[in-house]
Amino acid sequence: MKVTEKVADTDSGDIGSPGDSEHKGETSMPHSDSVGSIPSNSEPAKSALEHGSQGRATLKGGRRILIVDDEANIADTLALIFKMRHYEVRVAYSAESAIEEIAKWRPELSILDVMLPGMNGIDLAIAIKANYPACHVMLFSGHANTSRLLEEAGKKGHKFEVLAKPVYPDVMLDRASELLSTTDEPEYD
Repeated sequence: MKVTEKVADTDSGDIGSPGDSEHKGETSMPHSDSVGSIPSNSEPAKSALEHGSQGRATLKGGRRILIVDDEANIADTLALIFKMRHYEVRVAYSAESAIEEIAKWRPELSILDVMLPGMNGIDLAIAIKANYPACHVMLFSGHANTSRLLEEAGKKGHKFEVLAKPVYPDVMLDRASELLSTTDEPEYD
C-alpha cells in the first residue's frame, strides 16, 4: 500500500500531493498574520475556539510548535488555535515529513497524533527524544490501540502521557504552556 503524503499550500489554500505546486514538499504554516487555507470562521475552528478559554496566559515570542496529524482538518485547526496564541507553528501530515521538518526547523514542542500511517506517533516520539532531546513531546489519540503501543514502549523504558481525543483546545494549550515553561526560549538564527 502506498501512502500519498498531503501537504498544505498555505499561500493558495490548496491541499495536494507533493509536486502539485511550486511549494513541493512544503509542510509548514508560515508565521504571519494570515493563515492561508484555514479560515477562522470554518466549523472546526469555530468549535475549537468556542471551547478554548479567553484571556489564557500563553508564552509570547513565537515558541516553535510542530503539529503532526494525518487528518488535515485536525492538524490545521490546531495550528490556527496555537497561532492565535502567538506560537510559531508548522504542520506535518506524516511522521516521515515530521522528521524532515524537525531536522530543518527545530521546534521546541511536537504535538503528535499516535495513529499515523507508516511510523506511529509513539515511535516518532521515541525518535524525537533520542535525536532532539530539547524538543518536548505531547501525544494525543482517539484509538483503543494506543494503550497497546504505550505498553510496548513502556517495556523498552519509554513513558509518555497521551491526551484522549477529543481534546479541548484549552487543555492542549495549558499542557503546551506547562511543557514550554520548563525551558528557556532559544535564540533562532
